[in-house]
Amino acid sequence: QLYQAYLNQDVAIWGEYIAACNWDSMTVEEKKQMLNYEYGYTAVILGGDNALAKRQLQSYEAHVESLKPHLSEARYWAYMTSVYTYKMALDKLRVLTYAKKLFASIKRAMELDSEDPMVLSMMGNVEFYNPMGNKQKALEYLQRADSIYSIRAEEYEQWNHHAVKMTIEQSKQKINK
Repeated sequence: QLYQAYLNQDVAIWGEYIAACNWDSMTVEEKKQMLNYEYGYTAVILGGDNALAKRQLQSYEAHVESLKPHLSEARYWAYMTSVYTYKMALDKLRVLTYAKKLFASIKRAMELDSEDPMVLSMMGNVEFYNPMGNKQKALEYLQRADSIYSIRAEEYEQWNHHAVKMTIEQSKQKINK
């Protein structure tokens, strides 16, 4: 249902799912699944209600930190890359501070596991969305992520795989322009 909502561009369902979850009573695996949806949901709501986005980002960051012992270190740093990206979007006065942390986080994640599809897709996003980024490198990272997601993605990561495929197409368009 959550994947179908993503395909239909109805992430309001994701917000309802996240709001309905009781973090404290969830298993570690359920928390990992919810964290993945929070990662996507937080990105989508950044352009809307600023107060809601700030609350959601605080919750998301707290969940990343609470799951740190249960995530691979590379996956933790990939999620932290998104935290700093979102903070940068919400606090224009501290862009340089968050940009520095963002780049340090993704670098660390890549050093730890350059074959984790989440890490690769995050690196691809950093290259793609960074005004100084390299679209060709973004495409290479995203294509590697796509290959790995095709082989070993968790069921709840279907939306991540689809997002990678979309960004691959966007990268190809940018490169051809």
